[in-house]
Amino acid sequence: MAPPFNAQKLFCSPTSHCSLFGRVRRCYYRCLCRDAQWHRGLGADGKATPAGTVLKIVLLRSKYVVADIYTEHAESNDSGTVLYDFPAWAKIIDSKIRSDTTPEALSRIIEDEMPRTFSFAVEGIKSGAIKKGDAGLEDILIRYVVAGYESGVPAIYSIWFDIDWNQKTVIGPQRILVQPEQGQRADSRFGGFGQNIALSQLKDTQSDAYKKALAKIPLECQTINARKELTLKQASNFVRALLAIEAEANPKSVGFPITVVTIPKIGSGWVRTYERDVPTLSRLPGATQRKQKQDKKAATRS
Repeated sequence: MAPPFNAQKLFCSPTSHCSLFGRVRRCYYRCLCRDAQWHRGLGADGKATPAGTVLKIVLLRSKYVVADIYTEHAESNDSGTVLYDFPAWAKIIDSKIRSDTTPEALSRIIEDEMPRTFSFAVEGIKSGAIKKGDAGLEDILIRYVVAGYESGVPAIYSIWFDIDWNQKTVIGPQRILVQPEQGQRADSRFGGFGQNIALSQLKDTQSDAYKKALAKIPLECQTINARKELTLKQASNFVRALLAIEAEANPKSVGFPITVVTIPKIGSGWVRTYERDVPTLSRLPGATQRKQKQDKKAATRS
């Protein structure tokens, strides 16, 4: 009997026995409070590696967001059997949600489901059939990000499998509540998982990422720099712009379409998918624009 995996050609080979699609991508989140109403915006790109597109983020029960990072699809090349598919898996998770389920409880549901879901990959790593670098596989097999509200406060959970290649074992699943970084508040913060070229440069006003953000979302940048709260639309623009900038900076791993999910504290959330980039998502008020142009001309003359 042939082994379940081909050790040398795991990814996208007609002779391999398992293919993993959708390695390494970007997920950004933005939490904010505006006019006593809580809102959260999260987004993910849709690029699969090495080609194609995949769904990486879903809205469940109109109030929970679940994002998939690092692996979105796996199948047997011998039989064509799908071993894992994120949208199908998300439906299974959705069926386990009750009316009183919290984001923390949902993260535990996912944590409990992961060993069964990825038993094929655990066995492949244990046997040596799956090696580091196969299908772009590095030190994390899969990561899920769960977002929602707990007692009216935005909460983000991360659940993942680490890989110990020396021991040929999978560690976890591990689960944490993502805490605000230093200087950030739980109700007004941004961050990301996966590729982070754009995000890591955003605090440097001389970086390409910051300059591109300033051109694409000048109003949002001005608001953030003034330490003011973004509106719901601005928060969505912020996430969308960062994903677009990340796609430009890292086109091999991140790309369109971009999906942004928004969930308010009260009412149903919604999903928007953007197929292509646009030069600008917002504009400064006329007076501010004129002043910036004047300052720019003065700086040029000097």
